[in-house]
Amino acid sequence: MKYEAIIFDQLPMHDTCWSLITGVDDKLYVGVCGEMTGGLSAFLASYDPQTQKIDYHLEVADILGFSPAGGEAPHAKVHYSLVTDKEGILYGATHCTGAPMGDCMWRPWNCWTHPVKHFRASGLFAYDPRKRTVLFTDWLLPHEGTRCMAISNKRRKLYGISYPRNHFFVYHLETHQLSDLGRIGSVNPQCIFLDHEEHAYTTDDYGNIIRCNGDRDELESMDVQIPHASFRNGFHNVPYDVAPAPDGESVYGVTWTFGERLFCYHFKKNKLIDFGKACGEEVDDWFHIINSHVGGLICGPDDLLYFTANLPVAGGKSSPYLVVFNPYNGKREIVGEITYNGKPADHISRAAADFAGNLYFAEVGNRPTKLFKYAGAERKTGVRTIMRYWG
Repeated sequence: MKYEAIIFDQLPMHDTCWSLITGVDDKLYVGVCGEMTGGLSAFLASYDPQTQKIDYHLEVADILGFSPAGGEAPHAKVHYSLVTDKEGILYGATHCTGAPMGDCMWRPWNCWTHPVKHFRASGLFAYDPRKRTVLFTDWLLPHEGTRCMAISNKRRKLYGISYPRNHFFVYHLETHQLSDLGRIGSVNPQCIFLDHEEHAYTTDDYGNIIRCNGDRDELESMDVQIPHASFRNGFHNVPYDVAPAPDGESVYGVTWTFGERLFCYHFKKNKLIDFGKACGEEVDDWFHIINSHVGGLICGPDDLLYFTANLPVAGGKSSPYLVVFNPYNGKREIVGEITYNGKPADHISRAAADFAGNLYFAEVGNRPTKLFKYAGAERKTGVRTIMRYWG
């Protein structure tokens, strides 16, 4: 494989990268997170493809005025909630589930009213990377983290979904007001995505597509269900990752947990194309998500869809492989296993591209965490990968 590892070695105890976004300055911005060690704080970092330099911009807990030493659940994650506007300002929101200092695990429903170990609220921040200045911070829904987020540039709004109560909310950037549109189910979607008019989309527990009308801040049913395996009824079949398609009118997506389905959704036609099982053989028995995980969707400069899939390897284990999918003929090609120093990555969360067309995949599950840079896609003349405005 034509890839290299970009390692966040200044944070040796941090073990996940949940957010990865391309900035307007052609730098890759990353939420470097820590889950397997209590009391850590997420960091905002960047990678410059031109200089190949990693920069650590800020520690999230520090700018929120939070100290993990007090025993509260920390702000250890920025989980699919790092976005950029067209002026280059970055917005991020923190997620719960990181353990307090001294603990190895934390559960929101066990600690909701705990006098010490509760999660205060999701912390929101706005950061100007050019001036290296924090523009503002705020608190979102009490006791809850933010699982995913998207930004509407023309409406100056952030769309988000809370965890664990699964509320859809809208944050107005000009007024700093939050509108809670209510609970959309019990299973958290892992993605909000936007059409060209910047209405926001996600699903309910059964994969039925819901649109937040950006003009009215109202949730609407689209009467379309994302695909699920034939042996399932659609429950827990929420979107895990969604990437803009080159036509600007549709998106590619993949469903969460085992039996993952690859699909295309066209906004104006309100039409869904089911591409079937994302990769690998069909298995109808439940097993751990890491053994059946698809993520890191990104359209390359060749207009093909790239993603990663955890596939079986020797010893009953699994390992992530880079896969290229041709949506025009439905063919999949396994490019190769994603490893570093002979050790496989655990799984891949998100992907992004720089302006030259190189692809980047964010790793989850190993210390220190890292990105994998892939330079194997052939460029079409004049083609540049579409920027993504959701986490």
